[in-house]
Amino acid sequence: MVSGPLSQDVARVSLGNRVSSLISIQLARGKVGVEVVASQLHMSRYTLHKKLKREGLTFARILEDVRRKQALTYMQDKTKPLVEIAEQLGFSELSAFSRAFKRWMGTSPAEYRSIRLS
Repeated sequence: MVSGPLSQDVARVSLGNRVSSLISIQLARGKVGVEVVASQLHMSRYTLHKKLKREGLTFARILEDVRRKQALTYMQDKTKPLVEIAEQLGFSELSAFSRAFKRWMGTSPAEYRSIRLS
């Protein structure tokens, strides 16, 4: 097996991409859980966290990145209600989605739609 910086980068991208893909699938179905993702990768929650940490990643960070990217995609459809977007992204309430969106983009979802997508 090849070792060195290149193989470590490939492993990191690979694990990050796999976790990201599994999170996207779970979001589409409803809830997202680290236990389910770890199980799908045939490892314990602890092992997943440990491997991600070695690569400078966290499950929470990957989840947030996936949610942010999907939020921006969903926001393109002006007919889609914000509460529906919040639900599709796994937020318990619209207010939680709004706070996260403001943290990501520096503006509320409604302001983003009216200013950037007009």
